[in-house]
Amino acid sequence: IQDIAGLARAILPDEYGNKIVKHFNAAQITGYVGLNAIGMGSPYSKTHFFDVYNAKHALLTPEELKQLDHHDMDNSGLMMKELVTWCQQDVVEARKAGLIDIYLE
Repeated sequence: IQDIAGLARAILPDEYGNKIVKHFNAAQITGYVGLNAIGMGSPYSKTHFFDVYNAKHALLTPEELKQLDHHDMDNSGLMMKELVTWCQQDVVEARKAGLIDIYLE
């Protein structure tokens, strides 16, 4: 995550770089919350972990949260998986915009 975040912020316009980094961070946080789903228990929850970081760092917009609200973050890792797909789509979007060339792939 650090390598991609650093490159995204260094070489891409803010519109693209910030979006990629926010989606990566949201995916990582939702992954921790999703650990509850494996039956081991977790100190992380949507309310006390994800919502706090999302409010503090504006990782996902209200519109994005609405797109994801069908996931039960506290009991599934599927939201994390969908956010990872969003990250891949963000990179493709930057590539199509001509911001990532063959040397950066």
